[in-house]
Amino acid sequence: MRLLTKTTLNLLSISLFIYLFGVIAFYYSLRIQVDSNVNNEMGKRKNSIVRQMEEAHSSVSQPPNRNEMVIVTPVDKAIPKDRYADTLIFNKEEQRYQLFRQLGFSEIVNKQPYYIQIYKSLEETDRLIVSIITTMTVLVILLIITLLIVNRYSSRLVWKVFYDTVEKVNRYDLNTHEEFTLQDSDVKEFADLNRVLLTMTERIKNDYLNLKEYTENASHEIQTPLAIINSKLELLLQSGEMSEKQYKALADAYEASIRLSKYNSTLILLAKIENKQFPESKNVSPETIINALLENLDDLIRSKKLEVLKQLLPDVTLRMNPYLAEMLIVNLVKNAVRHNVKCGKLVVELSETFLRISNTGPDLRVDKNLLFKRFYKSSSSPESLGLGLAIVQKICALYGFEVGYEFEGKMHCMTVNFTQNKFGTITNNGTV
Repeated sequence: MRLLTKTTLNLLSISLFIYLFGVIAFYYSLRIQVDSNVNNEMGKRKNSIVRQMEEAHSSVSQPPNRNEMVIVTPVDKAIPKDRYADTLIFNKEEQRYQLFRQLGFSEIVNKQPYYIQIYKSLEETDRLIVSIITTMTVLVILLIITLLIVNRYSSRLVWKVFYDTVEKVNRYDLNTHEEFTLQDSDVKEFADLNRVLLTMTERIKNDYLNLKEYTENASHEIQTPLAIINSKLELLLQSGEMSEKQYKALADAYEASIRLSKYNSTLILLAKIENKQFPESKNVSPETIINALLENLDDLIRSKKLEVLKQLLPDVTLRMNPYLAEMLIVNLVKNAVRHNVKCGKLVVELSETFLRISNTGPDLRVDKNLLFKRFYKSSSSPESLGLGLAIVQKICALYGFEVGYEFEGKMHCMTVNFTQNKFGTITNNGTV
């Protein structure tokens, strides 16, 4: 929920809460005031009725008034205190009950005590109260709506700089080398936010450039000494002028050097992927890459007597870096071949929405969520570096793909879903 919407809803909730209690308090306050006024009128009417009774010497004399009713009853003993109360009286003409205010008092006329009851209709006053509250409700609702509209419009103007900052931060990409600028604001909080973001962005940019420079330098400076070490070790191994023990030591050193070289190259590749140093994207055909890769691995596939099943939808294209597309497929297919069992199956499926590589093998006895962690190996194969699936996961994250693993029917299935691709579209006709 947007902050502007949340503040508007909070304002509306508080306004309605205050208005509800305000209406209730106003109603009871108005009712008390009306009852007080009616009581005063009935008190004046009391004196008038007593005078009329004394003058007329009759207990049945009543002033004609459709909103008032007076009942005079002879009693044996006078009641010392006046009594005010609300009561309902049935109107025979309208066939309904009406609300009246009642005053009951005793008076002695010509030495005869009488109990006199004056009933005054409250219907007109109730209608007046309802009209006042209705009018006030309409005015308050119009006031709240006007305040909400004005508040929303003014808030949009005030928060315009903030939303502009969020959009620019969201679109900012270090690889584009565009200058990061933010809109000036006369609001101190937003100005402070922009200043902090500009400082932080500049620091991140410098760190990124330093890391990128280190990656490029490491790619050249580390690989060159490793290549020299490997070549020297190869010469020593081919010389034949050493004992079996020396030969074994050199062979182990050579194997470790080759392994270190592979580790270095792979880690540099991961760093480049994380730093988005593969910006160029083209239309890539996964089908072409898969067919070429299976042809190159034909000897290994034959040696393990694997049954290869291909279900490739033709003319499927991905918009991504060609090198990363090849690395993605190569790591998945090689992983499936390397961990396959003898005389097993290798199934490659390609559609517009997914790529699935499946291979036979025993059930995985470890947490499948660890498969995409760096240096994690599900087997003890010396050829495995434990970085292949980490590269797959990084490439998928870069392009917005979803990669997952399942074990179904004695088949290990690695699936890459293309539906979340954020760099381009996937088509089956070679066009984007």
